[in-house]
Amino acid sequence: MKTRGARRFIGAVLGVVVVLSAAACGASPGTPMPAGSPADPTTSASPTPGPTTSPPAPTQPSTAESTPPTTAGDETGGSPDGQQDGTIDGQEDTATAGTAAQALAPFFAAVDEIDGRLQAAATAVNAGLGDQDVTFDRSTVDLVDAAAPWPAADAIPAGLDPATEQSVLLVYSDLVSRFGALRGGDCLQVGTVPRASLNADCFVRGHAAKVRMPGDVQAAHTVAAASMLGTPGPGSPEAAEVLLRIEYINKANLGCGTMGGFIATDPIPVEWASEPSGDPTRPPTDGKVNGVRFRAAFDESAGWSIELLAC
Repeated sequence: MKTRGARRFIGAVLGVVVVLSAAACGASPGTPMPAGSPADPTTSASPTPGPTTSPPAPTQPSTAESTPPTTAGDETGGSPDGQQDGTIDGQEDTATAGTAAQALAPFFAAVDEIDGRLQAAATAVNAGLGDQDVTFDRSTVDLVDAAAPWPAADAIPAGLDPATEQSVLLVYSDLVSRFGALRGGDCLQVGTVPRASLNADCFVRGHAAKVRMPGDVQAAHTVAAASMLGTPGPGSPEAAEVLLRIEYINKANLGCGTMGGFIATDPIPVEWASEPSGDPTRPPTDGKVNGVRFRAAFDESAGWSIELLAC
């Protein structure tokens, strides 16, 4: 599947085309997600659909959210009345002109909004989980899809120092893990199916990210307030590396049948090194992101085109 578009960056405007390769969907061999990524769970046979089935998760690449095993789907940490006990509202605006905090203001605003949407989506999913059956209607699917974290990804600028970028990507991975737990795999279908037919990983892999997220957001605010923003060119390797790390997080939580659970607590390394693709009809790869081979090309009008060869 392919997603094309321009990502807007503070301090540097970068066009980007993010491509999920055919290999990522199993059409041709690729590289499995390396150690440190969630295992690619074996998805159970698709549950017998109800009256209709939902479309795949919205693509920019995909993602979904999680819950503790005792209350599947409850990514909100068990607030039965819908209270948003993990909200990140109230963060003080510490942005100073020229700092990373100023450049990241749109990112933190997007994070706060998506956090609330994810909690509402998880509450709706919980409501559909019965002891014996699982029932979801179109409104629940739409509510989950509306919580996709892509706006936060689009607001991550190039030019952050390594510590600030890592803290921001950690927050972003919290969001994607939670979204992946709700929308990954084939768990969320319109209709009614036996609960026993669901994959054991459905709706249970986002709770850890939800619990830790307020602290991760506060830490990112603190680091950003003390750092400045660089100005790499749109076609620079530094600009591409931000996109590669974002796409790796997306793939680790939504690609290859995964259902959330990957939290980027460690830096995600990017190595640039051309290697033959192994297929004479395909161009060589340009490097590896955390062990996963990728292709990356820059066009002045279209920006970066990025392809991760996972799965």
